[in-house]
Amino acid sequence: MIKMKFDNRLIWIIVASVGLYGVFLFFSDFNQISQQISIFKYEFLPLILALVSISWIPLLVRWQFLLKKNKINIPTKNSFLIFLGGISMAITPGHVGELIKSQLIKNNYNIPRTKTAPIIFIEKFYDLTGAIIASIIGIIILEMDTNLIIFSILVLSVIIFLIFYKPIFEFLLKRISKTKLFSKYSDNIVESYEIIRNSTTTKTASISFGLSILYWIIISIAVYFILLSFGIESVSLLRTISIYSSSVIIGALSFIPGGIGVTEGSLIGLFSLEGIEISMAIFLSVMIRIFTMWYSVCIGFICLKFTGGLSKIK
Repeated sequence: MIKMKFDNRLIWIIVASVGLYGVFLFFSDFNQISQQISIFKYEFLPLILALVSISWIPLLVRWQFLLKKNKINIPTKNSFLIFLGGISMAITPGHVGELIKSQLIKNNYNIPRTKTAPIIFIEKFYDLTGAIIASIIGIIILEMDTNLIIFSILVLSVIIFLIFYKPIFEFLLKRISKTKLFSKYSDNIVESYEIIRNSTTTKTASISFGLSILYWIIISIAVYFILLSFGIESVSLLRTISIYSSSVIIGALSFIPGGIGVTEGSLIGLFSLEGIEISMAIFLSVMIRIFTMWYSVCIGFICLKFTGGLSKIK
């Protein structure tokens, strides 16, 4: 057994996040922030937390579905705990820390990482494409800039091409497996291609895409109620879906831990375009991230404790 190597890195990420949020708030209007906090409608709080929690259900179902699709049978309760434990690593660059789920399954059920790591990879594929599709739907309905639609479709097309064109996919896997972050999971990594193809059949992909889009819709509804709780009624639900999903995509593609700073910056910019004052946009971006990401991370660490993930890795 070896000790977890994530501890110090995660602490530094959390400290840096607090510092960054402090800088954000420093450059905003403290008087306006105090006023907005004082008018926060606390009756929305249970609804917001409930919606964020409910948004995990489609992802939990998708996780269990992909495991069973690849003949990996884990008790549902433990499987869900492992999945939620992985959410604690949402603050790692590109969410690569979620590969801890693969290690936990190996520790508890002696299932090789080479069978489960590809499933975690394909989860991220569905997360990203689900966000892009949700964003495209919002852009089309709201008749926003067509350049955004073209860009989103191009990104989606490239991702799908990389997944389904085996020579390029194998080349990318070999390159990725040589990096420090993924070298631990490099054993026979090319063999992962078959698991990934099995997880992206037409039927499997359709179900997974549907669940992914449902997640983005639910979490965006939570964001919408966060806006309402602070008296912001000028941004429609459809615009909220497009704004939030687009901002998270940009943050994820930055490969900065948790997209911290980049996602918030995108939210600030898009909210400003909606006519929200910059100081208020800064405050809202921080609050949205606290409710959507940091609340999830905290719950994830609690679940990680129950799975043994905080104490050891074999």
